Amino acid sequence: MNINFKQEVQNHKEDLLKDLFELLSIRSILGTDITEETPFGSGPREALDKMLSFGERDGYKTKLVENKAGHIEVGEGEELFGILGHVDVVPVVEADWTSHPFKPEVRDGKIYARGSLDDKGPTMAAYYAVKLLDKLGVKWNKRIRLIIGSDEETGFRCVKSYFEHEEQPALGFTPDAMFPLVYAEKARVTFDHKLEFKSEEGNFDYKLVKFNGGQVLNMVVASAEAVLKGEARDIEEKFDKFLAAEKLEGEVKVSDVITLVLKGKAAHGSTPQFGINAATKLAEFLNTLSLDVNGKNYVEYIATRLANDPFGKVLGIEYSDDEMGASTYNYGILKYDAVEKIGVISTDCRHPKNFDLVSKLATLKEDNMVIEVTSTKEAHYVPKDDELVTTLVDVYRKHTGDTKNDAFVLGGGTYARCLKKGVAFGLLFPGKQDTMHQANEFLEIEDLLLATAIYAEGIYQLCCE
Repeated sequence: MNINFKQEVQNHKEDLLKDLFELLSIRSILGTDITEETPFGSGPREALDKMLSFGERDGYKTKLVENKAGHIEVGEGEELFGILGHVDVVPVVEADWTSHPFKPEVRDGKIYARGSLDDKGPTMAAYYAVKLLDKLGVKWNKRIRLIIGSDEETGFRCVKSYFEHEEQPALGFTPDAMFPLVYAEKARVTFDHKLEFKSEEGNFDYKLVKFNGGQVLNMVVASAEAVLKGEARDIEEKFDKFLAAEKLEGEVKVSDVITLVLKGKAAHGSTPQFGINAATKLAEFLNTLSLDVNGKNYVEYIATRLANDPFGKVLGIEYSDDEMGASTYNYGILKYDAVEKIGVISTDCRHPKNFDLVSKLATLKEDNMVIEVTSTKEAHYVPKDDELVTTLVDVYRKHTGDTKNDAFVLGGGTYARCLKKGVAFGLLFPGKQDTMHQANEFLEIEDLLLATAIYAEGIYQLCCE
């Protein structure tokens, strides 16, 4: 069958954008209203139901699994091809957005909304790629399942539950990364640095009461806050000087306590070097003050052992290799509470498959701190010369003319690692701005349409006769 894939996408453009805008309008952040029907909150469940409703409307088989994930099935054959996307999104700081993050808006050919690039836009592109092929009457040699998760950003519990009940695809991809293609993903280890509290002694000007930064591990802290007790005196002047020197924004609020707020720059937790961690920056400032012993031990450790060091050099846990690159460390959730005696820095590491980080961490001895590993995930790897990789990369090259960029290794963890043979395929194109997990996240409409055409031909070559 001779198909003009780009033209077929244009034929579906209005419907594609309409459906996408409906999906983007749902505030699908992990919620607190947890029930059996809404295991990750009502927002993610609503977005999951919305995506499945598109499949039902278009006449395809759909299934909701444990209220956590679901699928839309098209095609026929014994072998199952999986396309894994997600409809949950990371939190937002609405004050940092030019337009409302859940009221999608088009400006200069770009769709601004949380989830536009990660991962509602790409998921919708993949769905329409399958849909347009089916409407053309192609002869399928595989069943295609668009598998939709609602907890990708906070633990993959959705797909874990899904695959406990459903068939595992033989191969497939997730449209949740970058083009040309991700054939391997680094291992992931999360661990906590926990403060050992001591009895209060000595003189000090300020007592650190609370310190908070970050909501999810896989996001660079965009805003942090500290609460102090003590005389305000010249603290505002000192903080202003620090902010000016660092070219950052923040504020001081004085009442019966002193509250310091500092703004950083969000980035994906797998690439912390591209963000500005507000919490570690705030700790750097606090470390210049005369603090109580526990507050001082907490911020001093952050300021001297972690801050400005996304590669773990200071702690001696730096590692890199030629194929998978460098280990990265994102200090994603920081919490200190003097009353509850909590002092934690939760860390998200992405590292090459040949690095034994867990054993390395076991040898670390840090003053006033205990390090505890909280989770591990092995690296994911599909050979670069596998037919799945070469077919999809060739289709990408055909539609873009890009022969310079090649399949690569990713620090971020995607749904590809949930498949026996899975890769991450788009949607972000080389050279385009990556706004995933950031304020004013956007997706260029032209990129959405081009990706849909690429997905359609890739699926056609792999799953049709």
